[in-house]
Amino acid sequence: MFVINLKMDYKKILFFCIICATIIASIIEFGFNDTSIFTNASIDDFYYNVTEDNFVSSLKLIHENIDENIGRTIKVSGFVYTLPDFKEDFFVCGRYLETEDSTQVAGYLFNYNGDMELNENEWIEICGTIIKGDYNGSVPVIKVDQINKIVAPANTYVKEK
Repeated sequence: MFVINLKMDYKKILFFCIICATIIASIIEFGFNDTSIFTNASIDDFYYNVTEDNFVSSLKLIHENIDENIGRTIKVSGFVYTLPDFKEDFFVCGRYLETEDSTQVAGYLFNYNGDMELNENEWIEICGTIIKGDYNGSVPVIKVDQINKIVAPANTYVKEK
């Protein structure tokens, strides 16, 4: 017959459990995060999460403070809109902006050179990173990280608030 007699030191066992829990928590928190924002992977947190309610205010804020917004992430939805003088890989993700006098397209300029074919007036949701570009002067351009085709919302118009 074989018998083992162990003396338990609860302080050491508790200390060991705390160390193990800290290591596991560190691996979960830091070990699985992709630190690169320039990938096609899904981004969960956005500096700007543009909605119907803040579409115009976010657009103004980004345009007025280009340098401060470089490298920040954004998520926006709208329809594809192009102009004849756009470079090949550029388009606007826009919405119709209602003013007192008229309706016009307002939106964000995107740079996309991926495989998905985008058609004029097609609704999309885009996640990207703000960079500085040039279109009739210095403008913010959003480099596409992820793009999805979506169904147009019930209200396709935005108003300045």
